[in-house]
Amino acid sequence: MSEEEIFARLLPLVQEVTGAREHQIHMESVLMEDLGADSLDLLDLSFLIEEIFGVIIAADEFERQATVRIAGTAYERDGLLTEEAAIELRKALPEVLPERLQAGMPKIALPQVLNVAVFVHLIQRKLGEPKESGG
Repeated sequence: MSEEEIFARLLPLVQEVTGAREHQIHMESVLMEDLGADSLDLLDLSFLIEEIFGVIIAADEFERQATVRIAGTAYERDGLLTEEAAIELRKALPEVLPERLQAGMPKIALPQVLNVAVFVHLIQRKLGEPKESGG
């Protein structure tokens, strides 16, 4: 499924959870900052994505990707991202402006930087993954 097709199917879901109008929603729209979403809205969006696209987005999806890559190195200290974590998050989230993912950023602030493109590309990757067969 193309980026455009996913965006077109994701758009009404983003509208539903944020109340934003179609013309306000772009790939670079930050869900919390630009569209007024809160953490519960992001959870709702994840459930809707699972329902519509059939892919599961875990609450700690991006954190898990980064921690796997820096195995043996601290991801956070006292709730703040380490330099290694910031580097890996920038790789895991290329859609987010690099300056928004800095060492010393509170770990709990990560959802605040997520934009629509992050979800479009995550869905695209997950749709391309082989399905696990039930045993």
